Amino acid sequence: MVNKFNRYKIQILDSACRCIEVNGQQITHFIAPDTKSGIQKLYVVRDSKDICYVGITSQPMSSRLRIGFIDEGHYGYHGYKWKDKLKQAELLVWTFPDIAKDSIEAIEAELVYYIREKTGSWPKYQMEIHFHEASEAERQVAKSILDTCLR
Repeated sequence: MVNKFNRYKIQILDSACRCIEVNGQQITHFIAPDTKSGIQKLYVVRDSKDICYVGITSQPMSSRLRIGFIDEGHYGYHGYKWKDKLKQAELLVWTFPDIAKDSIEAIEAELVYYIREKTGSWPKYQMEIHFHEASEAERQVAKSILDTCLR
């Protein structure tokens, strides 16, 4: 099972975001291992009542978020749909240093499916999902992450 994750509060202002809290402490920057490049990460964005988005990246979280906030159609990508909708959000980040991208994509897809199954709704601003056949172990990781997301 997956237990270790970091919980951030982010503030969204003028199509940009900044970290204002990490794991309950007033820290204004992302922390390791979420700052590392080349490590697979799965992240969930929540507002006070909804799961808004599930994503994956191998970039540092600050870089991935920056791209999602500034892109306006480059190569068909228009950035996060939630970038203009929220003022503050909770960002949950799990890192998987020893897992391949296809496996993380399978966990992401299963997590989104389980969110739909459990809540009756897809993540509010989900834009895309990469489907891969998931192993039972990947399904169990997704279920473990779901439990945290629904708390």
